[in-house]
Amino acid sequence: MFTSTYSEAELEMRRITIIEGISQDLKYSEIAAKLGINQWTILNEVKIMHHNRDLRLKDAESARNGVRVEKAARLTSEKICAKQEQAFFSMTGLTLQEKSFQNMIDFYRPQLARIMDAHDQSAAIMALPKGERITMQNNGIIDGKRGSLATWKVTKRTKEYFVIAKRE
Repeated sequence: MFTSTYSEAELEMRRITIIEGISQDLKYSEIAAKLGINQWTILNEVKIMHHNRDLRLKDAESARNGVRVEKAARLTSEKICAKQEQAFFSMTGLTLQEKSFQNMIDFYRPQLARIMDAHDQSAAIMALPKGERITMQNNGIIDGKRGSLATWKVTKRTKEYFVIAKRE
């Protein structure tokens, strides 16, 4: 029979340390270094806790997920592109995506005018060169499926912007 070299109190203290480490989003190797044991032991302990449906482990994992979300948000806000987008928004009142969309509408204005005036918009879109269709689809101007049952249409957002731009 297998006898443990650890007492129940030592095992419980190790579990508590593992749970605290998980809730702080520490790696298993960091937790193992803190406890002075092998990281595979940590992995086995966590596996046992999962098997036993340990509620403290579930709470620690949800806390870890919260920490990860906060880290991701902080890293995203610190990125240069986010700062540049904020500066662009403060100058123009538009996001880069909105401005890109407007530029694409203006660039493809003649093609869009032909599509909007066409009786069958799907056929008019299919008459466009494939590269233009793909670019327009990637930028949210048109939407549809490729293939034998092609169903192309102009997006609602494009129609709204096209009507507003026509008035100006």
